[in-house]
Amino acid sequence: MTLKTRNRYTLTFSTFFLFVSALVSIYFLYKVKAVASGQIQLNYGISLENPKFFERHYISIIVSSLFMALYIPTVSFYIYARFEKTPSSEVAYLMLFLLGCLTEFVRPFIPLETVEKNLPSFLVIAGRTLFWGRTLSIISLFTASIFSSKKKGLETEQNIIVLLVFSLALANIVPVNTIKIESNFSIGVGWSKFVNFTYIVAIALTAASYAINAKLNENPIYIRVGIGVFCMEAGYFILNTSAVLSLTALGAALLAFGTEKALSALHKLYT
Repeated sequence: MTLKTRNRYTLTFSTFFLFVSALVSIYFLYKVKAVASGQIQLNYGISLENPKFFERHYISIIVSSLFMALYIPTVSFYIYARFEKTPSSEVAYLMLFLLGCLTEFVRPFIPLETVEKNLPSFLVIAGRTLFWGRTLSIISLFTASIFSSKKKGLETEQNIIVLLVFSLALANIVPVNTIKIESNFSIGVGWSKFVNFTYIVAIALTAASYAINAKLNENPIYIRVGIGVFCMEAGYFILNTSAVLSLTALGAALLAFGTEKALSALHKLYT
């Protein structure tokens, strides 16, 4: 993938992220206003009243989604501007990570009354979409840690296709349990404990891969990239699997801190 082609894709995806984030945010705020005014009701016995910082509440899902609506387009345009002249193959994997993050917008719409008109099919689609996005996000950053050298970066296009096909295939293979709605408004999937364990292992291996790169290339900057990516993945995992405001805040802080640290170190690595 040439630098010009990569930049074109990055700008296209950034514009797409901005459009989707703005559209979803406006529509969701409109629905929340309707809920607050009593025009529609929320399903599953939840409400917008009495949020507590250390207890599960639907408000945390709203806060998480609005944070992601700001985070995704902001980071994507920052990547485009900061890495426009930097031959970093990791940029493509970071955009895949953000694409996976985009699927989290499904969660806050699950309890809305309008969804109930076509509930079974929506829950199946939502469950597979969330699983696909989370898998894509985690394995994209893991792949970036493995193919981080300029030489291996020549394989970026093939790797992207493989990641997309692999994550889509898994999303269609893993069974979805539409009866089980998690407290964070994710849809239950088969082998959920094994899936979460696999995610955690992948996060650990990503950090380990950057540590190995630091030793092989005798460059400590890889350690800084690894720390940043680890915080990104940990923050992403906490933010999107928690329904507690305190943990949502922690996840958002880790995600923001890790992104800034990873991108700064990555830019320095290639300049």
